[in-house]
Amino acid sequence: MKKDSIICFRVSRDLHESLLKVSQEEKRSLSSIIEIVLTKFLKERKMFKGTNKERRQHPRKAILAPALIKKYGPGETKLDTGAITDISLGGARITIPKDAKCDISTDLQTSKFEIVITLPNENRPIRLTCMSSRIVDSEESIHVGASFIDADFYSYKALQTYLT
Repeated sequence: MKKDSIICFRVSRDLHESLLKVSQEEKRSLSSIIEIVLTKFLKERKMFKGTNKERRQHPRKAILAPALIKKYGPGETKLDTGAITDISLGGARITIPKDAKCDISTDLQTSKFEIVITLPNENRPIRLTCMSSRIVDSEESIHVGASFIDADFYSYKALQTYLT
């Protein structure tokens, strides 16, 4: 979204300190936090006509494909099943049943895992190394937002062909 207007206003010291604290926790600028708060307020009142432009670097494509999931690392042999519900060149959303044995986390030390999927109209499965970036629990499953961090040439080329 283009930022072409400046707004200046006064606030209490307590409000200013609270906004600064949130900006530090979120690792965002104070200006960004104020914009988020104001945008959310106006959207709740249905008074904001902001654009719904995609902010992701790579557009997502809806898909429903079974996936095998394996924790990354030497000696890891446990496989679990899940489903890819959307995919892009940068990552995927993976749905994993609650009773699955794999332990996916957002901790940088343990968030790597591999997925093996077969894309529609492809004969060979592709293997992608992922890093979890977001995990959301629901009643029956866990939804993992994952970024792709490694793939062999064939896998990446097959994914790129599927998405175009």
